[in-house]
Amino acid sequence: MKKLIPLLLLFTLSLTGCQIMYSALVLIRGTDEKPKYEILLKGEKRVVVVPRAAFSNSFELQNAPREIARQVNTLLDTNVRNKKLRVVEQAKVETWLDHVGNDFESFLEVGRDKSIQADIVIGFDIVEFRIRDPMNSSLLQGRCVVEVRAIDCETGEILARETLSITEPPNMPLPGNPRLEPQFRAQFLAVISQRIAALFHHYDKQKLQRMDGDSLELHRVM
Repeated sequence: MKKLIPLLLLFTLSLTGCQIMYSALVLIRGTDEKPKYEILLKGEKRVVVVPRAAFSNSFELQNAPREIARQVNTLLDTNVRNKKLRVVEQAKVETWLDHVGNDFESFLEVGRDKSIQADIVIGFDIVEFRIRDPMNSSLLQGRCVVEVRAIDCETGEILARETLSITEPPNMPLPGNPRLEPQFRAQFLAVISQRIAALFHHYDKQKLQRMDGDSLELHRVM
């Protein structure tokens, strides 16, 4: 028994040491998740982000597609680990859209345009968007369904296809008021943008935005 105790102690210390090393590794690297699609991580590529809405009669939608595209553009430019990646300025896309409108047939039209000349176009269609609870318009709960595609501009091959269904806060709506709504909408657009961009770059799960009363500082607004 006396010989067994030191062995047990050594085993316990070795486990503790492993846990400490693991904890240190998490602190250094974070919860570093690989993107689902790694198409932007290697090689010299020029990528463009193109928004589109499947409907345009929603007051809540307003300029949401373009606002999301701007944020996705910035997130890709900042977070994709590829020094050879070039992200086309979103202003060029918006200029193109101002001339053509929302009714273009294919995202490839934008990517192949002479003013843009991208290698890959990341296009997304907003199929559903709202920030109010449909059962009670005085409550706030964001809901967005967005279809994301990445397309090779030379071959037309679809390199990535994903449908994201996002509801925030996921469990229950928040009480709304006119002062809170712009802040709520802005944060919901940030959540959508992060979810789209994270399909293509490494990310930290713990840092992806979540929406609740604390994150919105609801207690200060009410």
